[in-house]
Amino acid sequence: MATIGGILIQIMMHGTKFESGSVGPVKIPRLLKAIQIPPLVGMIIFGCLARNFLPQTTMQHYPELTAGYIRIICLSVILLRGGLELDFKGKGLTVVLLTLLPQVGEACAAAVATRFIFGMPWALCFA
Repeated sequence: MATIGGILIQIMMHGTKFESGSVGPVKIPRLLKAIQIPPLVGMIIFGCLARNFLPQTTMQHYPELTAGYIRIICLSVILLRGGLELDFKGKGLTVVLLTLLPQVGEACAAAVATRFIFGMPWALCFA
């Protein structure tokens, strides 16, 4: 189901053309031009639909604990692949600032809190 969802989103984003077969060339135009949706979002949506709407007889083959571990692993792989598909060309400084500023802000807030709550020296607060 997740594979079907990924393929459908990919076709919606880029369109496709089938050249073989007895029907002749079939062209499906690009449907979404204003927004970009990664195919992994379709995989997640169709995975949720499969889990909630398929008959219970198909979903009872795995013990619940094992199925939970498998779901966590699959979600981690999908999110990791989604992160690897990001395009940062032309956005160098923005990406660096969005990566560093929240962490630096959190470290400074923690240092100020430790200074005033515990009375530690500043060098130790930032260590």
